[in-house]
Amino acid sequence: MSRRAIAVVVLVLAVVAASCGNSTAGGKAAAGTTGSGGSTKGEVVSVDQPGVTDGEIRVGGVASVTNPLGGAYETAFQGVKAYFEMVNAAGGVHGRKLVLAAARDDKLVNNDAEVQGLLEQDRVFAVLPVASLLFSGATRLVREGVPTFGWVISTDWQGSPSDPRRNMFGGTGSYLCLGCDQPVMAYLAKITKRHRIGVLAYNVAQSTECANGWKATFDEYGDEAGSRVVYMDRSLALGATDLSVQVDKMAEAKVDLLLTCMDLNGVITLAKEMKKQRLGAVQLLPNGYDQSLLDEYGDLFEGSYVFTSFVPLEVKPRPKGLTQFVEWMDRTGGHVTENSIIGWLNAALFVKGLRDAGPDFDRQKVIDAINRLTRFTADGIAAGMDWTIGHDRRGERACSAIVRIEDSKFVPVTVEEGSAWTCLSLESGKLEATGA
Repeated sequence: MSRRAIAVVVLVLAVVAASCGNSTAGGKAAAGTTGSGGSTKGEVVSVDQPGVTDGEIRVGGVASVTNPLGGAYETAFQGVKAYFEMVNAAGGVHGRKLVLAAARDDKLVNNDAEVQGLLEQDRVFAVLPVASLLFSGATRLVREGVPTFGWVISTDWQGSPSDPRRNMFGGTGSYLCLGCDQPVMAYLAKITKRHRIGVLAYNVAQSTECANGWKATFDEYGDEAGSRVVYMDRSLALGATDLSVQVDKMAEAKVDLLLTCMDLNGVITLAKEMKKQRLGAVQLLPNGYDQSLLDEYGDLFEGSYVFTSFVPLEVKPRPKGLTQFVEWMDRTGGHVTENSIIGWLNAALFVKGLRDAGPDFDRQKVIDAINRLTRFTADGIAAGMDWTIGHDRRGERACSAIVRIEDSKFVPVTVEEGSAWTCLSLESGKLEATGA
């Protein structure tokens, strides 16, 4: 399989991750709600750990900077740096400055070697961010017991049901269920009165399993949503450039909402063919929260939707954490992207765990502190992550932020005033949404 093909297979999982969270949104704010600055007073306690001196705590990350999709995954480093700058300006943590000492490029296929370099050459205390399309170094980090934070788009993060990887932390848990039903998807069909669903996927296992999840969603919730899957094709070749037959068949089936397990190049090709054949369906865009995409192709995606696992920048008023993110990205010259937001969230969770571990911290104490958190929001950017269950199962509710594309801009779709979130029970079997 080619480098691009491997990348595409993994990348399509991100839209599932955005709607599969282990959120406990709502209720009393539990430990882990806060993620911002503050210094530790008093004498610095000596700590004998890799990457830790009396003045610094050094971490390092790895991303698929060089990749065949042209993704800006290196901006995850910028999010971490911006958060560290904010914390350091307020005095650091436990009397020490936070330093992103290494930012490695795995060039898609060298992840394990670069992870090894982080541990053996850079001697970092923790690994963040990980923004890699293939995460082959995950097993090494589990074996070494290193706190690890990143973009969860593959099952490398979760381990096995009997041995979940409890040192692995993403924005919405490390558990990823590709074939599970996603009630928020059926809810979107319900509120937009989209009754005839089309599903497209590549003919590789992970993409096919993603499509099976969309099908399971409407098998479970289709009656209540008033919607059903009327067209499904899981046989597309990776990198397909001619989708005229599929669009023709969807037009014949009168598809009005299209769910794909494809990369952005694929959905752009699809949108162009839909416009050519005048198929008026809207798409759900995997990894589509990117203003530069709309600047170039906004006319193709008018009326389409994107899900995010964080509060979108367009929400007013912005929560404290999002305001800080925008301010410090500007101060540090970073670029605001989905991956830089994820990098910021990774850093916020790391700092929370580091503080809660106490001045005599070590790697395991940081891991244990995070795994006690029941509702981490990074000052309002996330819906509320429950890390007591986040490695091995979905939570009671799934929360996503939904945005609609209007005039080449993202416009939030909300169910409650003052909340960016659309949260649905995973246990009730009902499409009754609330905010966080």
